[in-house]
Amino acid sequence: MATKATKVTMADIKKAFWRYVFFSQCGWNYERMQSVGYCYSMLPIFKKTRPDPEEFKEAFITNLNFYNTNPILGTPLIMGAHIALEEAGASFDTTEGLKVGLMGPLAGVGDTLVWALYNSIIFSICSSMALAGNSLGPILAMILVFFPYMALRWWQITWAYKQGSNLMASIGGGAIGRITEFATIVGLVVIGGFAPSIVHLVTPLAYSQNITVGGETATQTVSVQAQLDAVLPYMLPALVIFLAYWLLKKKGWSPVKVIMLLVVIGFLGGAFGIFG
Repeated sequence: MATKATKVTMADIKKAFWRYVFFSQCGWNYERMQSVGYCYSMLPIFKKTRPDPEEFKEAFITNLNFYNTNPILGTPLIMGAHIALEEAGASFDTTEGLKVGLMGPLAGVGDTLVWALYNSIIFSICSSMALAGNSLGPILAMILVFFPYMALRWWQITWAYKQGSNLMASIGGGAIGRITEFATIVGLVVIGGFAPSIVHLVTPLAYSQNITVGGETATQTVSVQAQLDAVLPYMLPALVIFLAYWLLKKKGWSPVKVIMLLVVIGFLGGAFGIFG
């Protein structure tokens, strides 16, 4: 069903935006996931573009269909384009097609850039500061998450609103994929650099060997940890990270199983004097 074009004001967009910021996860459920929060956020727009009670009801019900994507880098883009289509009088099939077509790709891009990369880098830096006794660590984490995310979401919704139905072409052409790949490489390098300061693992093991100095034989105690550091500094933390990655990516283990295994290894290693 299509309706006549209706002008949406910036005040309407702001109402939808702030509803989304505070209530995007409202009513989350396993059947339809984020649909309730998305529908609630769009209600100020529907009141303007679907003034007929029956059409408003249909818009309400239609936008309770399954919906799930990244809430930081994903939903604001979809909302902005959706608002533009509503303003242009698009049919429900068109607006639903936009949501279905974008929520999958944007979920992959958003989850990679936001959760896997940006959050990992920020919290690695800030947790290192906190472990070193710097109280600015957690404060910096909150600042570097809250304000950039707010700015990113507002930019997305306004930019996508201007793009409208051209959003598909604007984010196409493989550009998003290349950006994601580059950001992934950078993120892995940064996280890898912080790994030794986050994962602390050493061994107190040592062995004795006889050496001859000036014709006299003496017993020398050699630290295993010193030998490992001579070959590759922070070898044990790197091996722990590699094991966790291998179990998660190659064996399909859940994070909980990996954590439990590392706890058992750490407990047994400490009990038998292998790790210190």
